[in-house]
Amino acid sequence: MCSETVSRIAPDLKNQIEVLLETGKFGVCSGDVRICDVKSGSLTTAKQPSGDRFKVIVPYGGQTLTWEVIFDQTYPEDPPDFIFGIEDTDDFCPDIDDVKSILEWDHRNPRALLLVIEELLQLYRQYQERLIEVSSRLQFEYSSLLDQTELKPDDIEIYAFRQSESKLGAVHFLVRLSADFNRIPHYLTRDNPGDDTAVLLLTFNSPDGSRVLPQLYLSPKVEHALGGAANLRIPAFPSGGCLIDYVPNVCQLLKNKVDQVVNNYEKRKEYVAAFLSYFNSSLLEYDADQFTKISFLFEWNDFFFILSIELPQFFPKEQPTLTFQSIYHECRGKPYTETYNDYPYSPRWSGNEMAERTKFVSNLILHNIFSLNDT
Repeated sequence: MCSETVSRIAPDLKNQIEVLLETGKFGVCSGDVRICDVKSGSLTTAKQPSGDRFKVIVPYGGQTLTWEVIFDQTYPEDPPDFIFGIEDTDDFCPDIDDVKSILEWDHRNPRALLLVIEELLQLYRQYQERLIEVSSRLQFEYSSLLDQTELKPDDIEIYAFRQSESKLGAVHFLVRLSADFNRIPHYLTRDNPGDDTAVLLLTFNSPDGSRVLPQLYLSPKVEHALGGAANLRIPAFPSGGCLIDYVPNVCQLLKNKVDQVVNNYEKRKEYVAAFLSYFNSSLLEYDADQFTKISFLFEWNDFFFILSIELPQFFPKEQPTLTFQSIYHECRGKPYTETYNDYPYSPRWSGNEMAERTKFVSNLILHNIFSLNDT
């Protein structure tokens, strides 16, 4: 929240604005609302702030809506008036009788303005739905998503760019994708507080749907947890395809990625637990948070060494790296080590079998090391 902007608001209206900025999460993307261009409609020369009109910027349909809100600071108990964006002035002009939160306006309720914005957005959604009635293709795409998927009206936002009163240009479909992000391990999300949001923006370059451009947007928290946007590439929209087929496919792709992250974490945890069970008395240290590293002090034919195991991000698909470190020898002033990541391995083995086989492989590697040194 911009404190400088809020500081220019008239005292009797300030609480309304603060609640709007602090708690207002709007639309499919749960985006923050902003205000700008704070002005005063009064000619007073009083020293206290007198701002009672401003522009509110609300995310919607992959765009932003800019509406001017007009209060009268001399009558703070009255509801505000609105001037809607230039592109909507002629058509989007809801009847005040349809806006219950204005008819029942209570200036003592700090959420009063927030409730009005929410209700106006619902009416704006209905306005956009009416705009696409001129296109049978767009109507089909929208109705099929609602009728044949688990999506609800609040999960889809439509934004149509108008070329004239009767002709549409490009049309946005902004779709909220459902996935259980709560399953993602805590260590991947704790440094990125915020929303768990994934939305799919589909742009129809024309109402006939001859070309559709899909774009996936993840909140910073989800993007970091899933390894970055480049790690989750969505397919191109197929020629002649429909949203009813494409959207569920992308949603499943997202769910599969979450499953992969969770399963990799659980497999690493299982692997480390198996080693702790088998070789607990030899344990030096292990990563109890991400389960990516574990180290042991082992003995082989009266030779003591440290075995460090690093588990890669895509374990068990990628095999662990084994590093053997001598506790006796140095190389250029550092402990002598040898690293191996090419040895018999199968991602289908259980954690217990991996522990058994890793110890066996370690003995073979040490035998080869000593055999080479003896020669």
